[in-house]
Amino acid sequence: MKYLPPFELIRRSVELSTVRGELHVSISYEDFIKLLKTVFRGVDVDEPWYARTYEDIGAAIEQGVVRSARQHFFDDGYFEGRLPFPIVVDERWYLKQNPDVAESIRTGTVVSAQEHFDKDGYSEGRLPFDL
Repeated sequence: MKYLPPFELIRRSVELSTVRGELHVSISYEDFIKLLKTVFRGVDVDEPWYARTYEDIGAAIEQGVVRSARQHFFDDGYFEGRLPFPIVVDERWYLKQNPDVAESIRTGTVVSAQEHFDKDGYSEGRLPFDL
């Protein structure tokens, strides 16, 4: 699988409401989990890359606190906005879709579209290329 939709994008695809101070989606919890598991099916976590990229997880694996990078990704990492593997951004397309990022590059705040996507864009629900 080349791309995994970020949690924020999926979350936006369901209707949220507040009931007694709690957020609810317009589908049952079981159906929501089924939806997520469907998305996860076939995702290959690049475990060496994940442990290197997310040093806190690499250290936790070495200390035996976390069983594996794959397990962390499925239990927590996806919901934290972490990538399961490197995703190559189509720089031209990304900057056209995200003029705020293009402006940040022009002002020197961000080095590249790839850097923005890796650090913030994925967890913000931005796409790396045209799907």
